[in-house]
Amino acid sequence: MSEEPPFFEEASRRVEERLGTLLGEPVKVSVHVSLDRKLIDEIIKIESSMFRGELRYSLWEIMARSERPGFALITMRQGREPVAFFFGYEDQELPGGYYGDTMASTVEGKGVGSGLFSLVHIYCYENGYSHFTCHTEEVDEKGRKLRDWYLAMGMEHVNTSPEHGDLMRVRLTPGHVNWMYHRHILGERHYKRIPD
Repeated sequence: MSEEPPFFEEASRRVEERLGTLLGEPVKVSVHVSLDRKLIDEIIKIESSMFRGELRYSLWEIMARSERPGFALITMRQGREPVAFFFGYEDQELPGGYYGDTMASTVEGKGVGSGLFSLVHIYCYENGYSHFTCHTEEVDEKGRKLRDWYLAMGMEHVNTSPEHGDLMRVRLTPGHVNWMYHRHILGERHYKRIPD
């Protein structure tokens, strides 16, 4: 049996410390379970710089998603500037599961995305969810192999549909969540996943 994963609060502090050092400016992680206009504007600002038009949500689509059970928005700010966000909610297709709707970062290649994604898994595990599911494209318009990134983050490819793209899923076990923490938050590249 593997050790129990860290609490979200501790993991957030570690992400803030590590990314603050890498980026040269303080980083702050926040969790929100409801939205205000400022948060919506931050989501729209990041989406508009990172996603092509058909992938962006309107104000009303964002608000509708925020009404779903289990909604959570996790944001990262560098100084006062929003640089990344994730939001999701309970998975309507998989009882006990959590669905990751959208994640985006304006900072690439510095560990912001992997740090945020690891925090998402810790948050979901800590809140009693058994699985994490999301959809992605195999390759995006910039040529990035998104499916490969999610596989490297410990997820499994379930299936592909023309409408939604690749369905990815992982079981949220102590071994998986600990591996995410050690590997992608603490930066321990040789940390091995302990089977549950």
